[in-house]
Amino acid sequence: MAAPLNRIADPPRAADVVVVGGGIVGAASAFWLARAGHRPVLVERAAALASATTAASVHGVRAQWTDPENVAMIRESLDLFARFPEVLYLPPAEADIGLTRQGYLFASTDPGQRDALRARVERQHELGLADVALLDGEAVRRRFPWLTREVTAATFRAGDGWLDGRRAATLFARASGAPILLGTEVLEIERVGDRVVGVATSRGRVATDTVVLATGPFTAGPTGLAGEPLPLTLLRRHRLILAPHPGIPQDAPMTIDADTGAHWRPHGGGAVLAWPLPEPAMPPAFPVPPDPSFPALVLHDPRGVSRLAPFWRDVAATIPAVDLDLVAGQYTMTPDHKPLIGPAAHTVGLWLHTGYSGHGVMGSPSGGRLLADLITGRVPDAANPFRLGRFAEGVGLEVERGVL
Repeated sequence: MAAPLNRIADPPRAADVVVVGGGIVGAASAFWLARAGHRPVLVERAAALASATTAASVHGVRAQWTDPENVAMIRESLDLFARFPEVLYLPPAEADIGLTRQGYLFASTDPGQRDALRARVERQHELGLADVALLDGEAVRRRFPWLTREVTAATFRAGDGWLDGRRAATLFARASGAPILLGTEVLEIERVGDRVVGVATSRGRVATDTVVLATGPFTAGPTGLAGEPLPLTLLRRHRLILAPHPGIPQDAPMTIDADTGAHWRPHGGGAVLAWPLPEPAMPPAFPVPPDPSFPALVLHDPRGVSRLAPFWRDVAATIPAVDLDLVAGQYTMTPDHKPLIGPAAHTVGLWLHTGYSGHGVMGSPSGGRLLADLITGRVPDAANPFRLGRFAEGVGLEVERGVL
């Protein structure tokens, strides 16, 4: 039987490391720090773990990237998720995170995109993703007959998929054995000069010389805990869950319109839908108020999910509003859409684990392991591709274009 969460009512007087943030990023951080010999304390402002940004995710995991840093990170994370019982030392039934590998499909109706998709696949093959396939329109429709005949090309990797990110976060936290303070707000990272000396919380003070900020939208800015400028921008993103409907194929992959960004995947007889429409930057918020017009946009707009999969027109016409569950969260974006992992620039003992730009569920297992290696000194920051200093150095700032 898996050990329960090690919940505590009052903070300890002192801690080896304080991890702030109880989403999957913070939980993975606590797990790997504990595995490395540290004794972390995990602090979460909400009443439950993974109830903010992680909860609003579509929980996708895919290795289809074209820059080497993301490919390496997500391949490691996918391997860890596939071996979750072994990694967490738990029986398979207790470590079930609903990992479903039905693939990721990027499809386009633009003949001009074929060369770009071919170049992406060639690059992915160079990076070791030999199982990514480039399909022409006829081949992809044979495989997924519900696609429109206007699709001209697609890429597909069967090993990609999705999982239950909240369950994974809870299991990471349990396996860490870390004392967990829920419903506890961190008010301040205490410093003496340029060094961390403690954490002031709504339940009392914890003395520590090491703090990990895994607080996503609440890391930077005037109200952020970092207390120093960071290259982070917050964008609202929506997720729509549809109740079971007979018109939605449950054997489909994550299907992404490579031309517009609208995407969906099966979920419990229904589906999860999302669309990263342009939005202005916004301050941190929880809960994040959703735009009530989003369901109509993603379901009825001619650029939405029905553009590639016409069956969505029939679903949209027959599914009642009561069967739509809309939430919103915030992407914590960096300029190159890769995370910030490593020491802060101006505060000794302050470590950053944030900025996944919407890919925290799929990247945090690998990112948590890297963070622990950096804190223990096993990996020098100079060898860390996600270090904060890369922006000043201008190193490795390739940004993926044209897809999510």
